[in-house]
Amino acid sequence: MRISRKRSLLFVSTAALAATLTVALAVPGASAASSNDPGVSNKSITVGYIYSGTGAAASTFKTAGDACKARVDRQNAAGGVNGRKIKLIVEDDNSGAGNITATKDLIQNKNAFVIVNNSSFAFLSYRTMLDNGVPMVGGGYDGDYYGRSGNESIFSTIGAPFVGLTTDMPVKVMKQLGATKVAALAYGASPSSTASAKALQKYAVPSLGLKDVYTNTTVDFGSTDVGPLVLGIKNSGADAAYLPLVAGSNLAVVQGLQQNGVAMKAILMPTGYGQDMLDQPAAKTMTPADVFYSQWQPVELKTKATKRFQSDLKKYAGITGVPDFGDYTGYTACELAILGLQHAGKTPTRDGFVSGLRALGTYDAAGLNCEPINISATNYGKFPLQQCTYTITIKNGKFVVGNKGKPVKGKLVGDPAMVEASTYSLTGSSGSTTTTTK
Repeated sequence: MRISRKRSLLFVSTAALAATLTVALAVPGASAASSNDPGVSNKSITVGYIYSGTGAAASTFKTAGDACKARVDRQNAAGGVNGRKIKLIVEDDNSGAGNITATKDLIQNKNAFVIVNNSSFAFLSYRTMLDNGVPMVGGGYDGDYYGRSGNESIFSTIGAPFVGLTTDMPVKVMKQLGATKVAALAYGASPSSTASAKALQKYAVPSLGLKDVYTNTTVDFGSTDVGPLVLGIKNSGADAAYLPLVAGSNLAVVQGLQQNGVAMKAILMPTGYGQDMLDQPAAKTMTPADVFYSQWQPVELKTKATKRFQSDLKKYAGITGVPDFGDYTGYTACELAILGLQHAGKTPTRDGFVSGLRALGTYDAAGLNCEPINISATNYGKFPLQQCTYTITIKNGKFVVGNKGKPVKGKLVGDPAMVEASTYSLTGSSGSTTTTTK
């Protein structure tokens, strides 16, 4: 039975992009001695999961909890982890301060061994997890605290956000589509959204010879009241736009520009790819200038990884159609958590969870990522100089993967001294590469 993925035009989404890893098979009958850390018994281990099932971010994350559950259910069906079944406790933060309440509840009342905080508002609660010694698997799109010294127990499913750096990939696509003048919008309440828009305009845009003509980083989170924003873009003369926003806001901006007769050559959006977009009447008005991008393999490529992903979603969660940003992050974040559990030892500890993941070196988001993400201790707080992403447009009611199905390559740009000090090359980077889960 298919879970309905239709939402009103008021739906929203979030910016930025994805994750990878490797997981060993659970060993039936393995010894399962109890740990002194909370949430661990001889037969189970408790994992908390927070997402925005309702509220302003629900357009992107409404089924993200189901996607996580699908991955966990498959693992439990295979015997769990080292003789223990995973006890998953899912909480909705209602797209806001509820993230703090959910975090405290999972720690103080539910004894979560680890928490997967797949929310745009995880930045409100990460310090609570640090203070309580609880490892966190986050989305990586909610703030700039990933990779900071002292936060080594926090993992990102899409790689650490760039602080003072940015990828030139969106601008590279804009230039290929003939754009010359760039506008960027961002949520004032989202540290990552604001930082992303500012860095793109300051570094990536001039690096490729384009011009920053309009930047607005005061957008209300999830807002679809975009009239003033559309007017600002129109008056600036921009022919390209960068929208690190939730899907609802992005769609509202695209429609507003169309309705006001603003001819755009390129609009780059890290969210919006998914069945909900195809189900919108607005999908019929999308043009080749409206480009979604993702670091995960689009399901249209029909790879081994995407087939398994969709199979799990259908079998364990009843989700069919094209997965969206929330589904990808929910599934891969819980994949990463499972990987950590499997390498935390037969008598799992939170310290073992963290050190076990760091020792693996890299992970590939269940084989879905265009390139592995480095999670090694050696490269903690550093960023890969090379970047990759898939571009996707809509044609005749279907998603079409650009660049002949190959990821678009980009690089990090920023202050030269920071680039030199904070980046590493994918070639020869330390840490072993994990394999895909079986």
